[in-house]
Amino acid sequence: MLRTLVTRLLSSIAVFLIIAVGLFTLVRLAPGDPIEMMVPLEVSGADREAYTAAVRARFGLDQPVLVQFWRWLGGLMTGDLGFSYTGGQPVSELLTDRLGPTALLMGSALTIGLIIAVPAGVIAAVRRNTVADYTISSVSVIAISVPSFFLGMLAIYVFAVKLRVLPSSGMHGTGQDGLGDLLLHMVLPVGLLALANSASFIRYVRSGVLEELGKDYVRTIIAKGGTPSRALRHALRNSLMSLITVLATTIPITLSGAVVLEQIFAWPGMGQLAISALTNRDYPVLIGFGLYTAVLVLICNLIADLSYSIIDPRVRTSR
Repeated sequence: MLRTLVTRLLSSIAVFLIIAVGLFTLVRLAPGDPIEMMVPLEVSGADREAYTAAVRARFGLDQPVLVQFWRWLGGLMTGDLGFSYTGGQPVSELLTDRLGPTALLMGSALTIGLIIAVPAGVIAAVRRNTVADYTISSVSVIAISVPSFFLGMLAIYVFAVKLRVLPSSGMHGTGQDGLGDLLLHMVLPVGLLALANSASFIRYVRSGVLEELGKDYVRTIIAKGGTPSRALRHALRNSLMSLITVLATTIPITLSGAVVLEQIFAWPGMGQLAISALTNRDYPVLIGFGLYTAVLVLICNLIADLSYSIIDPRVRTSR
């Protein structure tokens, strides 16, 4: 286990450095000049050129690209992601302040999605080719097919505009900071993101359980007098391997869905900050968001890889 952990950590660090270099390169190749957007419209002529040069020098953008890269890479090694072009705050502080709301949104959605998907997938597998199976499968396909931004706008129209039972934006109402108010604001964004996650999970749980139920060890359990529920428990445990893989690959998908929903529901997370940075060509913030996402994905893949060894003894012994 320790050898596997060390190997995976070293490979994750190497992948992270490659991603960091790729993000820096892509941002520098992007069209448009962020400094031009920072110059006030009333400044023109020679004053505009002087102002632009001063701002460019302040952010170190007047240096050659290689010099900029090494300075940025040196800062990255110490946790310094630079400063925002628009606000002037440290990028790490901006992203850390927004990390909590995004983690709350994604974590709640993933947890609720799993709570819905596991029993629904088991029911669909056990009652294969019945009304229950067709209903669960149809609902999951529809939830995957409909774009999240459309569901978000529809939910706001129905529950916030027409019925007026749920808030349409933010984490708290004006002058409110209690847990009840937070939970009320979480219902729509978390519910929609959980629906999308559960729809994807259900298919994998169903197919995994069906595959395990058809194996010899399940028939052996039944032949030796074991109950169907006991056989189902063994089948569900062994089918979790595929679900762990799906969870690891779902994290970036969930984050992309969270970015969309954060815009729709004005949720003050990293996604909303990234969209604002993209609009303003705030490249340090964009790079920082990409690096945070890369770290999240690498950590999830590492946890998934180690979980294989815990759940399946065959993987542990082979290593």
